[in-house]
Amino acid sequence: MLKGERIVCVGFPKWEGDYMKSTVLLMGELARHNEVLYVDYPFTFKDLIKGGPFGNVPTLSVLGLRPRLRVKVLDNGAAVRLLRLPPFVPANWLNDEQAYERLLHWNARWALGAIRRAIARLGWERPVVINAFNPALGNALAGRLNEKLLVYYCYDEIGAAGWISKHGKRHEEEFLKRADLTIVSSVHLLREKSKAARHCGLVENGVSLGLFRQAGPRPEELPGPEAGAIIGYIGSVDERLDYCLLEYLATVLPRHQFVFLGRIVEKEAIGRLERLPNVTFLGPRPPSRLASYVDAFDVGLIPFVKNELTAGIYPLKANEYLAMGKPVVSTDFAFLSTLQEAVRIAKTYEGFRIEVEAALSSDTAARQNGRRHFARANSWEKKAEQFGDLLLEALTAGARTAPGALPSCNFAESSQKGAS
Repeated sequence: MLKGERIVCVGFPKWEGDYMKSTVLLMGELARHNEVLYVDYPFTFKDLIKGGPFGNVPTLSVLGLRPRLRVKVLDNGAAVRLLRLPPFVPANWLNDEQAYERLLHWNARWALGAIRRAIARLGWERPVVINAFNPALGNALAGRLNEKLLVYYCYDEIGAAGWISKHGKRHEEEFLKRADLTIVSSVHLLREKSKAARHCGLVENGVSLGLFRQAGPRPEELPGPEAGAIIGYIGSVDERLDYCLLEYLATVLPRHQFVFLGRIVEKEAIGRLERLPNVTFLGPRPPSRLASYVDAFDVGLIPFVKNELTAGIYPLKANEYLAMGKPVVSTDFAFLSTLQEAVRIAKTYEGFRIEVEAALSSDTAARQNGRRHFARANSWEKKAEQFGDLLLEALTAGARTAPGALPSCNFAESSQKGAS
């Protein structure tokens, strides 16, 4: 087990929010036995304008009007230092590579200054640096934080992610060669990233058993038992979903209720579904309340399309459903070998309908207990141990023998003044 290390995680995901994030959950567990500084999502000037002083953007901290560095005590008793960076200039929209690189280096100046000052304030030397799915910033900061180990955590196929694919893929190709260790979240990503990574390991997604162990009262906004079985989905309603499949299921299973819980990204795509009388979109709910909703489900859905983006996914929601004892039906969107014993996987629309009906008609207390047992073996605590073991193995092997190898930023050290 990894203990006593000082970890700087340069995260792309926001630490706070209304959905579960593997990076946040892993760092929260690693903080039980290590010191963790989480460098939060780099808010941009555009975010500040859209979020405003009363939105979901920590404007005052980002602008430095409140301390950027603070301590956050977690439910597991651990503490994480959370750092807000100065605002970035938006760059992902740029098509021109040179213009993008100039803005990247500009943003990296301010990020580097803020992170260095936070590390100095904490009195840390030679931390383990983990970059979570932001390889462009990873390349710009590589070797500049006096890291003893540089790690890339990859949980999606970057070349298929529209918001970052313009420049993300080439930066990832470079960062895979630069990082001492790459850790991925699915078998597909392991196969793909191992082709270029110096060292590559696998830690699939887990479940927060504390959240998905015991449910509260049944939410009143859910359809009552008299309305039929609830076929439920938790997670973002986005481009990953097969909306034609969902329309087919809701049409051929009119006696059942289809409930979707999560932020709605593809608002146009759900138009036809919203008109169906047995389909309900509830929007996002705090993670602390999800168990009460899932407890009311009769079946949990993973209705993903099969494409380049979803091929690299190990679905968080699978173990969350299973932890509540619920049967799960999924499309064959990815190589899900480790889930096959616990999840029903369908290859066709008709096959999906058959699996849903079979799950409803054949559920037993013994099967529910078996699913809970499966999920317990995939807790985030166990996943963090696996993650830490990979870090410990790399540290023991002395992976980072030449700090600062392959530098890509040429900005002057003097430009860091005032960056905190």
